[in-house]
Amino acid sequence: MLRKMFLLIVMVAVTQLRPLAQDASVEDKRGTLEDGSVYRNSTLGITVKLPGGWQLREKGVAHGAHDSSCTGPLCGDADIDVALAPKGSTSGRSLYLGAWKLSAEYKNRSRYPLKWFAQIMTSGSLGGSNWVPLGSLSAVQLDRRPAYRLLVAEPGEKEAKGFGYVSESNGYVFLLVGSVGSSADESDLQNAVERLEFSKAP
Repeated sequence: MLRKMFLLIVMVAVTQLRPLAQDASVEDKRGTLEDGSVYRNSTLGITVKLPGGWQLREKGVAHGAHDSSCTGPLCGDADIDVALAPKGSTSGRSLYLGAWKLSAEYKNRSRYPLKWFAQIMTSGSLGGSNWVPLGSLSAVQLDRRPAYRLLVAEPGEKEAKGFGYVSESNGYVFLLVGSVGSSADESDLQNAVERLEFSKAP
């Protein structure tokens, strides 16, 4: 059942993650980090210029429902599952990327609009975490492409502690989740995600 999809990426403590070993066979999906601050993923065709110095970490926990009754596009582990963390920081900042490759059926936006995915991959996936939506799901653009954003906070708080963006590229629907320790961190990291660039068609 799609509403059972579990994407508690933000619940992984960055300090418990180990640096990711180099493996050329998975590099396209994992992506690369240039000069410690420019993350590129050639499978999705995206580039994110991050504030400060970062490092690729052991994969996150981006996975969907594993019960046998799940037949939707977000069942099972993500095809792309990436975690990034600031170098030498204990602030709690982190960025996670999860992406699922879609079959032709689920690329039909008349039947399955991007907002349908976004509702499942953000607000529909907060069960079991300590976070609650801060406002509603918002339609935005990433590099002039449609996307959706949800800000999250701790119960009773008005200051965002994290965010999620859903968009699609190259046949994948993807979720970028940021976790922050302060409003300044949130602003810097969120601005970096909102300046995400998609590769231009040759």
